[in-house]
Amino acid sequence: MLFVMLWILTGQAIAADEAVTPLQPSDPVAAKAFGVFDQACAGCHQTGKLKSGRVPAGNLGNILDLTALVRNPSLVTPGNADASPLYNAMQSRAMPLDVNGDAPAPEITSIELAAVRDWIEQLPVLNGCIDHPRVTAHAVADTVSTFVKALPAARAAKTRFASLVPMHNACATVDEIEGARQALALLMNSLSIALEPAKLRAVDAAGLILEINLDAIGWTKMTWERLAQRAPAAPFTVFDATTRAATGTDMPMVNGDWLVDAATRAPLYYELLGLPDQLSSLLSSLRIDPTDLKRGTVDRIGIRTSQVARGNRLIERRTFANGAAWQSSEFAPTAARPDMFDMTIAAAIGARPPLQMQADATLLHFDLPNGFPAYFAANPSGMRVNDLPLSVLKDDTHPSSKVGAVQSCAGCHAATPVMIARSRTDDLKARIAGEPNIAKDVRDRLLALHPETADLQRKIDEDRARFLRVAGVAGVEPLRQVGGLDLLPALIARYRRDVTLSEIADLVDVEPSVLLSSRKSGSAALVDLIERLPFGAVSRAEVDAILPELAVRRGLSQLAPNATAVPVSGASTEVPGALMRLVLKVDRPEFQAGDLLTLSARTNASCYLTLLTINAQGRGTVLFPNEFEPNNFIEAGHETRVPGDKAPYQFRLRDKGQETLIGVCATTAKSVDGIRHDFEKQRFTELGDYRAFLNRNWGQREPSDGKTKPKVARRVGDATVPPIPTDAALKLDTQARTAIRIMVE
Repeated sequence: MLFVMLWILTGQAIAADEAVTPLQPSDPVAAKAFGVFDQACAGCHQTGKLKSGRVPAGNLGNILDLTALVRNPSLVTPGNADASPLYNAMQSRAMPLDVNGDAPAPEITSIELAAVRDWIEQLPVLNGCIDHPRVTAHAVADTVSTFVKALPAARAAKTRFASLVPMHNACATVDEIEGARQALALLMNSLSIALEPAKLRAVDAAGLILEINLDAIGWTKMTWERLAQRAPAAPFTVFDATTRAATGTDMPMVNGDWLVDAATRAPLYYELLGLPDQLSSLLSSLRIDPTDLKRGTVDRIGIRTSQVARGNRLIERRTFANGAAWQSSEFAPTAARPDMFDMTIAAAIGARPPLQMQADATLLHFDLPNGFPAYFAANPSGMRVNDLPLSVLKDDTHPSSKVGAVQSCAGCHAATPVMIARSRTDDLKARIAGEPNIAKDVRDRLLALHPETADLQRKIDEDRARFLRVAGVAGVEPLRQVGGLDLLPALIARYRRDVTLSEIADLVDVEPSVLLSSRKSGSAALVDLIERLPFGAVSRAEVDAILPELAVRRGLSQLAPNATAVPVSGASTEVPGALMRLVLKVDRPEFQAGDLLTLSARTNASCYLTLLTINAQGRGTVLFPNEFEPNNFIEAGHETRVPGDKAPYQFRLRDKGQETLIGVCATTAKSVDGIRHDFEKQRFTELGDYRAFLNRNWGQREPSDGKTKPKVARRVGDATVPPIPTDAALKLDTQARTAIRIMVE
């Protein structure tokens, strides 16, 4: 246990309709956790049991596959429940939500929460892959070199590669690798301007390196360079001069999981497809006239509410040279104007054009020449946008401040590229047909734009059948799922998940001990990341940010890109509440009894920080706030050290054994986990047996109104406790939680 010394100073693969729910495990501890997930989580996070649409919330679709959960460091840290984001989301009450995500569902009990904790705590720590050997960068380079040498010169000059080796080295299953191959084929064909679908040829026997023929997808060398220059200095594979000369590039290969994540985000997506800035220009290039409302040229359906739109939607389908184009005009609910339905009726009664409202956003899904889908989003002025505000659309698969223009569209429509469900009711058609004040000729003209249900269903079936046909030519099974997710979302979610020490070492092709030695010098970001790696996984965004520096340090400066890498935002597997992230670290990797301990905490959002320690006997103590530093508000991005530089106390590690250091940062000043401070009696709040404390306080909650303030203890010497800030931005009750464990020898 920490002993506090004082002195006084003066101054965080199958189709959905064929999904098979995993069976309850035989191990009794795992079975109890399975039961909790089944009862509280499966309705939103288990494909085959979803209660709210076909897309799993938070990009988590296999909550009942305990084996997969254990292998995902963004969800579970084996042996350490307090460092496991999945457990923390439940502990902080970010989960479970109701099936619509609008309000809390009936809470799980303290017994159920303890069952999840017990399951995680008894899991063995994972140490690399045991079922397949690591593939080295040298082996990758040799394989690519041999392949290129066998090609005709003209073919070699147009040959590039996507590598799935990092996934393999990071213990990806056979199903995940196959899903990644198909996701890559789906993506590259969706970025193609060629007339026919293209297959991605496997270069090696294991199918971990895929050939991308630029001619087959209609790309120029400059298009590839535009992509490659955005890659985060990976893969760390040096190709010989002969290979570089034959392909005409210093970077003939990128990592496939990064490629799918980066190329499905705007503006890079738009750039690779060469899409114009204006919706009108795109429609003109496709030879689509949006003003042509003659019978037979457009099929219109009006929707009052949907799972993705905040307000009304007007969806129009048009046939054009490549196949079909689906356009959705999005109307956010606005108190100052009539809704789309009322405006349409008002215009019809006045015999004016059928719709005179400006859409708050426009989405276009259209067929490319090869039959694969492409996506475009525009603002009210028709200018393309990279993302859309939550006031217009929502995307439960990606909790975020905005909806990604491409990834959100592809997340729902890449497997079935039509905008509406086959059984969708046309709300606008029913409203027009039932309005008695519209003249008959006007009503007939309007209704002619709305097809009969059977006719629309036939066209939907034709669009889907056409896509399935071309996808098959490219070797893609669009309805295939991996971990309960469609192909593209599954690979993106895997890429974005947190990264462990062994995975980063494999990525940069060094031993973990060599990577850890990098903390002795380097940028502040590199040193910070390396110092934290022995204690747990780090975010993908942080890893990508330091890869160029690691490349230079290894003498591989030719791999460092000239342009800024495409940033990764959000959590990897985005469990609700995971957008706020807390980083906790200690000042050294190893400790001896008697050593002093300093903790550092940093978050991406201003919040109220609580730090606890749990000793080997399971007894807990609150380290911060305390009598000497009662104000626990910390600013976003600022590193807070505890004890502070002028704090009148120290933490000395007294006993040998394991210490668990827990950090919780909340956006409101309410009590965390039922902790009550009384600094008149205890300078550092003692919790007693930590598990018993959690069980005892699980049912106790404070109102989440952002008004409750912690008790201010008293003055420390002559220093007055500073006031706790109040900010409207801190009204939402959100928590970030994490933990690290240290061994005291």
